[in-house]
Amino acid sequence: MRRRILHATAVAVVCAVLLFAVPLAVAVLRLYRQDEIGDLERIASRTALAAPTFVPDFNPRALPRVGPGTQLAVYDTAARRVTGSGPDVGDAPVRAALKGSVQSGQTGGRLVVAVPVGSAEKVRGTVRVSRTATWLSQRAVLTWLGMGGLAVVAIGAAALVSLRSSRRLAQPLEALAATARRLESGDLTARAVPYGLPEADEVGTALNRAAERLDRLLQRERAFSADASHQLRTALARTRLELESELATCLPLDPRAAMRAALESLDRMTTTIDDLLALARDVPERAPLDVAALVAETRRRWRGGLEAAGRSLQVVAEEDLPAAVGSQQAARQVLDVLLANAATHGRGAVTVRARDANGVLAIDVEDQGPGLPQDQDVFARRPAGEGHGIGLTLARSLVEAEGGRLFVSRRAPHPCFTWLIAATTGPEAPRSSPDRTPKA
Repeated sequence: MRRRILHATAVAVVCAVLLFAVPLAVAVLRLYRQDEIGDLERIASRTALAAPTFVPDFNPRALPRVGPGTQLAVYDTAARRVTGSGPDVGDAPVRAALKGSVQSGQTGGRLVVAVPVGSAEKVRGTVRVSRTATWLSQRAVLTWLGMGGLAVVAIGAAALVSLRSSRRLAQPLEALAATARRLESGDLTARAVPYGLPEADEVGTALNRAAERLDRLLQRERAFSADASHQLRTALARTRLELESELATCLPLDPRAAMRAALESLDRMTTTIDDLLALARDVPERAPLDVAALVAETRRRWRGGLEAAGRSLQVVAEEDLPAAVGSQQAARQVLDVLLANAATHGRGAVTVRARDANGVLAIDVEDQGPGLPQDQDVFARRPAGEGHGIGLTLARSLVEAEGGRLFVSRRAPHPCFTWLIAATTGPEAPRSSPDRTPKA
């Protein structure tokens, strides 16, 4: 690109110089020619005024002094030289001047001017002045050389300016190309920086937005396998618990109840996979959230498994709950994570309560366990088998993606997780106090 800008600028400047220099050079040559002819006319006119009435009596001493290379002669009416230097017989300008008009021209490489002596009615002779045209050519050539030098300086200055301009224009584009190559190689942290060139900065801003979106999408895609494995592991554990409970209560010759329970569990796992795929690939949904259907589905899906483990599930929903928006799929996964956490790490009865928290819909999930460690961030991602792992991390990320908040409202005793769901309109969901929300 730099070479193209430099080449285009040089071509434009050369064309401009030629368009101005060629006519100017011709005009300079004509100007110098007219200047020389005018000088010769002045010399011839002074000589003609000094000529006597009878031209052959012209005194050679009366001829003005001329410089080297200049010839001055006086001719009679027969075009014969009377005095001075010049051809013995007058040439064409001399013969034309005898008719009463001033004549000028170039003959044999010399500029010639012939001025009649006397009036147009009675011409008594002619004064001829000539000068070599070499000086005219030298003068024009010197001027042309000066003009050529200025043209070279102009072209050089234009080249320098175009070189700086090409660097200034090319640097943002080269930086954008380098950023695009880094993004292509997989470095999604690469970002374009502004250079003060509006067009390139707009492209850089669009590239940065695209990179950020790709980074977010790629992170969600990468997290999908871990999230899916955790959720499916939870669903498989619940299925195993239900099957063991059915096998313990059903007759050995009637496995249909256990088979139905297994099919229902497989359906729930299919729903889990569909939900996670949708949440990993789509933008957050801002549709109204059906809380009644959500808690009813939660009761239906989790009551059997908890009762099989000798624990109870209580679902309480207040009347006239605030309206909320969000993804039904995300809400189902969040409640599954919180209930699975209570079933795995908690004790006693599990309570799910939907309530009005100062105009914001809140859902509490608590159990009768001893509590959570005070110095532990339960939302931090940790390897499986080390207590609270990927499930709560997934739940918080889903809640924050939907514009809500998830925090521990009570650590001990009887730990309680509170989920504030984004409202349909109005201000953002309120933040929890620092002493009740652990640092994420």
